Amino acid sequence: MKKLLHFTILLISTFVFSQENWNYLPIEITNNYHGAIYTIDENIVHVVSDDGVFYKTENGGETWTQFDSSAQEFFFDLAFDGLNNGYAVGGNGNILKTGNGGETWNTINSGTTEALVSVAVNAQNSIWVVGDNGTVLHSIDGGNSWTSNNTLTIENLNDVKFKDESIGYIVGDNGTLLYTENAGNNWEELAIPAADDLSALSINGDFIYLLSGYANSFFSDYGFSGIEIYKSNNNVTWAHSPIDDFLSGASDLYFLNDDLGYMVASDALLCDCCYVYIDKTIDSGVTWTDSYYEETNAANCNANVGYADIIFPSEDVGYVLLGSRVLKTPYETAGVEDFNKSGVFTIYPNPTVNSKFNLQIDISDFEGISIEILDINGKRIFTETSLKKNNSISLPNISEGIYFINLLKNRNIVGNHKLILR
Repeated sequence: MKKLLHFTILLISTFVFSQENWNYLPIEITNNYHGAIYTIDENIVHVVSDDGVFYKTENGGETWTQFDSSAQEFFFDLAFDGLNNGYAVGGNGNILKTGNGGETWNTINSGTTEALVSVAVNAQNSIWVVGDNGTVLHSIDGGNSWTSNNTLTIENLNDVKFKDESIGYIVGDNGTLLYTENAGNNWEELAIPAADDLSALSINGDFIYLLSGYANSFFSDYGFSGIEIYKSNNNVTWAHSPIDDFLSGASDLYFLNDDLGYMVASDALLCDCCYVYIDKTIDSGVTWTDSYYEETNAANCNANVGYADIIFPSEDVGYVLLGSRVLKTPYETAGVEDFNKSGVFTIYPNPTVNSKFNLQIDISDFEGISIEILDINGKRIFTETSLKKNNSISLPNISEGIYFINLLKNRNIVGNHKLILR
């Protein structure tokens, strides 16, 4: 099916398939290439982005509040200890903490200048942080002080997760896998068939799932390309399967239980194509099906190259951070039903001459409505945000040919027409 869809993309520049009603939330994050998303529940969601800019919603993403910490660093992960106490980790040993639910964030001393990549909470006031060159930090007083353990490995460490207060895992480059069953008092290295980098892990049942592939931890190029998934329920025998559906590998994975899981890929390629994949499994990763698939050209790209963060606060609701955008399932974009009625979006005359045409939109709510016009190569050549029911559009300095008009509601495409200029 995807080969046929790829041909369609060349014609209209954007194709979106969503099995489970994924849509973009009304938030645009500027200058962010990393970041993390964390859910307190289905409605309370926190996002950290580069330069220490935070975003919070308390209504499932309908509205967002921005908080600026003024920390000029890349940030890679975010975790909360309860409703109010949160921790964000990033470059040059930066750790930020909030004690009031994300309204203010302050720098706390980590004692290191290594890049800190992942943070986890295994008990109240017990915080674990891992990062480059084998950095492992632990605090038992809510981040006021930190103990460093640099004897476990010299590899870059990419993720830390705890199943409960006692059982936890750390993964890193070159197949590094560390395990504790006594709340981190001791860590042992586990043998795993993977010699590649382990970039992400998920443990929400009896099985642990690992994403294996290639990690790049040189800051602006920081990202993951997962090509295999490993799983085990005893830390001894490991089943693994290749990731065949993603052209450049998976960026992250998340399992809600032993059977139900998701993985996400986000990339832009030299072919002037850009894609976001979300795949779903209901049989422990034996088979995967499309949950969401979006492919565009570079001019209309929502993907964040090699870096994405996926999380589910429940089996019914999920979020994905893609650099500047946030996807949610289920999420029905406002006003989409209006556009399914015939005659709502009309252009005339078509074909047209002198680069002029009339645009009629028969809806009642024009908030967030805009149009964009793309050429046959998918390049955006015109936009208009001041729209009403009847509009006269004049396109300056545009040559004859075939063009495509996208009608958008809060930046989501809800309709399109082909326009012929003569």
